[in-house]
Formats: sequence, C-alpha cells, structure tokens
Amino acid sequence: MADAKICGRFAPSPSGRMHLGNIFCALLAWLSARAQNGSMLLRIEDLDTSRCTEEKARLLMDDLLWLGLDWDEGPDVGGNYGPYFQSERDDIYKKFLEILRQKGRAYDKDGAVFFKVSGQKQVLHDAVYGDVERLEEKDFPIFRSNGTPVFHFVNVVDDICMEITNVIRGQDHLTNTNKHIELFKAFDAPLPQFAHIPLILKTDGHGKMSKRDRGALIEEYRQKNFLPDAVRNYLC
Repeated sequence: MADAKICGRFAPSPSGRMHLGNIFCALLAWLSARAQNGSMLLRIEDLDTSRCTEEKARLLMDDLLWLGLDWDEGPDVGGNYGPYFQSERDDIYKKFLEILRQKGRAYDKDGAVFFKVSGQKQVLHDAVYGDVERLEEKDFPIFRSNGTPVFHFVNVVDDICMEITNVIRGQDHLTNTNKHIELFKAFDAPLPQFAHIPLILKTDGHGKMSKRDRGALIEEYRQKNFLPDAVRNYLC
C-alpha cells in the first residue's frame, strides 16, 4: 500500500447498523479509489464508548462486505497503518498533541485542551463545491476535560498517519473542514483532496436520512433478499 498514489478511506462510527447515507459515502470512496488503481482503508471511529461496541463494528463490516465494498487495510486484514480502531490509538494522539504544544498551538483552558487557530483565512479546494474560503475565528477544543480527544483532532491525525490522499464525505462536514485545514497546516502535513457530497434526505419530513428512518438500514434490504448489485446501482 505504501506505493499507492491514491489512498481513500471510509471511517464509520460503529454506533448502529449501516444506513444508506453511510453506504453512499463508502461506495463513492471505494469507486474513486478503485477507478484510480488506489487503495482503500477502513478505520473504525469508536471513541464514543457509550454507543460503540465491537459487535456493532463487526456487523458494520459485514454490511460493507455484503455490498462488495472491500478494503486493503483495516481491523480484520491488518496493514501498515494500524491500529484501525481509534480506541487503540491513544499513544499516537498524545504524541501529536505534544507536537502542537511544542509549537505553541495547544493550551489548557477549563480543564480541556484548545487548539490555537492561525487567524488566517483558509481556502478549501473541494472537488464538488470548488473553492470555499472561511476564517476560523475562535480557538477550539481538541481534548475534552475528561482526557478524550475530539473528532476534529483524531480525524486529521489519523488521515496524516495513514497517508490518506482522498476524503469523500457528506456536505454536512463542509463546515468542519476549515478546522481540519488549520490542523493539517499546524502539523506541516499535505491536505487530502476533499469531496463533500450531497446528503440522502428523508422520504418523510426534512433533513438528512438517519438509521431510524424507514428504508434506511442496509439490514432491511438484506432481510428482504435484495441483491447487493441492486442496492449499489440504486445509490449510483
């Protein structure tokens, strides 16, 4: 994998069964990586121990494999960039936190650790939205007062360590990306190519589809004997 020019990833949180929104991102990431003769990496974002379990992670991977979305590196197959469960990467996060402290970009406040922003406008060259310019005005937490790292921090650290080159995710993360660019630059790391894709909306009501909505869970389609090809073709 180290020789691959393109490395995509799918990084779900195992808090429940896979739904169409999750799969849409996973499918596009998988298609993009495979079309460019790249590699695909699966990372399990399980830091929320109150909701994430090993059993849910296993079911999540089973749904992906049922759809034919395999990966070259991940919890079950190993690879060069593990561990692939975020709950097992604590030492890595502490190392990167120390880097920010040494650079004067991290400080303690109200028991938490905050990241000091640059105060400069950042430009995201998004593959879907084009150039998006934003100024991150306020410092933001990267470690909570209980010692656990925040999503923005671990997401960037893992993408750096795992040499991720392409990130495909929902447009609801577009507003997060300015924080991520600040962190990438603080670590002197290259930015991945970001692509923020439209969300799958609810069939009833407003907002994006969630696992609680009718017809959302991949499990339902498996139980009704849908073919994996039919689900993939529907999403494409």
